[in-house]
Amino acid sequence: MARLPAPDEALTRAFGPHLNYEPPGGFARRPAPDRKVNTHCCFCGQQCGVTLLVKDEKVIGVEPWEEFPFNQGKLCPKGVKRYLQNNHPDRLLYPLVRTGRGFDRIPWDEALDLVAERVTRLQARGGRDSVAVLSGASLTNEKAYLMGKFARLALGTRHIDYNGRLCMVAAGAANLKAFGIDRAANPWADIVTTDLVMVLGSNVSECSPITTDYIWRARDRGAKLIVVDPRLTPIARTADLYLPV
Repeated sequence: MARLPAPDEALTRAFGPHLNYEPPGGFARRPAPDRKVNTHCCFCGQQCGVTLLVKDEKVIGVEPWEEFPFNQGKLCPKGVKRYLQNNHPDRLLYPLVRTGRGFDRIPWDEALDLVAERVTRLQARGGRDSVAVLSGASLTNEKAYLMGKFARLALGTRHIDYNGRLCMVAAGAANLKAFGIDRAANPWADIVTTDLVMVLGSNVSECSPITTDYIWRARDRGAKLIVVDPRLTPIARTADLYLPV
């Protein structure tokens, strides 16, 4: 069984859950950053603008990128806490191999040799396509391109996919059939000016809260909201018409 990277008490002190009231003496003050870096949150496809607070080459906090037009100074809880992943003790910084004691650290050369040997053995027994590659939606275009080259040229497999197959691909296929384009055919700003918003199979309140703000602003103008979803999501509870399909 794998071991925790630190004692429970140390993890709680660093990453929560924390008390919801101010402790005696107040909360510890965060040091002033050396510099600020504007970038984007990669937790979902909306790519909200964020400003990283950097000190001694480590990210110590995050703020909204106030001038970025999409989120306009707003961030959801995922974006606010995104920076904690960088220095979390669970983050993998070197190869680990499973042993009878849990996971042990091994050198990079040994890890690469082990992976190459296992892949070669599998493909010798089952053919090139016996190995598949699964990528992620948070990769940059350049990284996604390299992942495709690695799968098709280095491994010679045709089986490559990414986590969007479980969510965004369905929306892309539906958009292509309905509107002739496999992505949003209009800017988010159009949501605010519409008279009718239809949300189909999307839990926007919890998965993309910044979009919820656009819907609320449309409703403030008098727009109606229709939600089609088998689950009674938070946004469905506020709909003018809810279709549990």
